[in-house]
Order: sequence, then C-alpha cells, then structure tokens
Amino acid sequence: MFKKRALLKQPYQTIGREVEMKVIIFGISGTIGQALAQTLTNNSYDVYGTYFQNQFAHIPPEKLSKLSIDQLESLQSLLSKIRPDAVIMCLRGDFLKQLKFHVQTSQYIKENGGRMIFCSTSNVFDGLTDQPHYEDDEPKADSDYGKFKIECEKTMTEILGDRLTIVRIPEILGHRTPRINALLESIEDGKTIQVYSNVHSTRNTDVMLSRQIEYLISHSHSGIFHLGTNNIMIHSEFIKTLVSRWGYTDVSYESLKAESFSGDIPEKYNNALLSRKRLPSYLQLNHEQLIDYLTQQD
Repeated sequence: MFKKRALLKQPYQTIGREVEMKVIIFGISGTIGQALAQTLTNNSYDVYGTYFQNQFAHIPPEKLSKLSIDQLESLQSLLSKIRPDAVIMCLRGDFLKQLKFHVQTSQYIKENGGRMIFCSTSNVFDGLTDQPHYEDDEPKADSDYGKFKIECEKTMTEILGDRLTIVRIPEILGHRTPRINALLESIEDGKTIQVYSNVHSTRNTDVMLSRQIEYLISHSHSGIFHLGTNNIMIHSEFIKTLVSRWGYTDVSYESLKAESFSGDIPEKYNNALLSRKRLPSYLQLNHEQLIDYLTQQD
C-alpha cells in the first residue's frame, strides 16, 4: 500500500565547527526532542537530554537525566555540570512549574553564557483566527496554553534578549507521530474521518523541524521564527490527499465547518504560521513535499 519512505528530498548542510557544541534538550523523549537528538547527533553536536517518563535510546545513557520540572536544584546542578552552549526547551507539564524551570534556565544562561531555543506554538494566535500570522504580528490567545506560551516568550525575552531564539511551531507530523498513528488506526478500523472544509493551516514534519532548528543554532540566529510549510492548505484537502496517496480508496468522510471568527469571515486560520524570515531553500517545505514524505515508508 505504501511506497518506501525516504528522508525529505532536500540536500542537508551544516556549517563546520572547530569544537563540538554542547546542547541539552529538555524533553528529549517527545516527538520534537527525539528528532532533534538524532539530527544534532548526526551533525557532531555533543547532545544531552532530560526526560520524565520515557527514556530515549538514541544517545548514550550517561548523557540522559531523569528530571521533572519541579526539580530546580537538580536543574541547577545539571546545568553547572554540563555547561551547555545551547539549551532547547521542548517541555510539557504544569504551566507554573514550567515557567519557573524556564526562568531558572534563562538566568543561568544570562550569567554563564550560551543560548536558548524555546519551542513555542501557533496557539499564541488562537484568539486571532481570521488570517494567517507572521513573526512580527502581535500574538493574542484565547486558550490557556496559548496564553502560557505568550507569557514564556515575553519573560524569557526580557531575561535573555538576543540570546533567545523563539520557534513557533504548527502541527507536527511524521512517520510515527501521534496524529498520523491515530489517522491510520481510524482508517483501518473503518471509522468515519472528520474533515474541516474551512480550516486553513500550515504544517511541518519532525525531521524538517529538527533540521531548521539546527540551522538556527549553528548560525546563532535570534528572535522569532515561524517554522512550517511555506504554503497553506485546507484541512479537508490535506487529509483526503494524504489518505488517497496512502492508497486507501474506500474511506468515509464527514465534512464539517469549524466555528470561524465571524459570519463575515467564514474561513478559519488555525495553525496558520507564515514567515518573512525565509531559511535557505533546502530548509523550506511545501505541502506537496510534506505529503510525499508522509506517504513513503522507512
């Protein structure tokens, strides 16, 4: 049913470094953390990681630390021991505890040097769904999650200034990511697939996102970056195209319309991040390339 999966068909490049950069990935066992660990390790970074429940096997066990977000003393000890050149924040959990964790890490970087890459989200715009959003748009969130990420962005910018890189991320898809697994399971079980005919979105893959973040680290870019496809695709069109390319022909769909910004603007832009800060062409992705990647096997 599937064609053989391959990596995204763009050449991959990274600048040379005289010494290995030490990087800590906080939340290494998640979808983004796992992809980052593999990309950075493959490109000669000295990678460390923390996890809470699921240990990650791609890097040596001596470079992994079990750490919960309320263990601030252990966090300080870990940072002092490793002395990272960069930290990447991919954490989940209680918002208040996360914020304290982020602030303490930011204070360490401010005092000792290094950089932070903070994984933010398209939800910082979930209170403004009448259009897609660029890096210089003022965020506004309705959800608690979006409001929390806005607070994190502002707080860490105040502490770190140009030592901070904020990457806002839309929906992340990959060969074994939860959303793709759930969609395949629903199809195999014969369930009706709900699709939205008025929801416009951008997306990314775990692999491409990790390559884009590596580029930002290696070139010491700071500020806000929107990392996703460089074009927008309606949810119903995306799902139906993907399922068809997987080879399924007898799938039942329920076409829905999401509640939009207003009756005058019936279209809804959700996870719709566009960028004015274009990365090199080999680090750009459109929906055709994304679908091609998702329909190829390992």
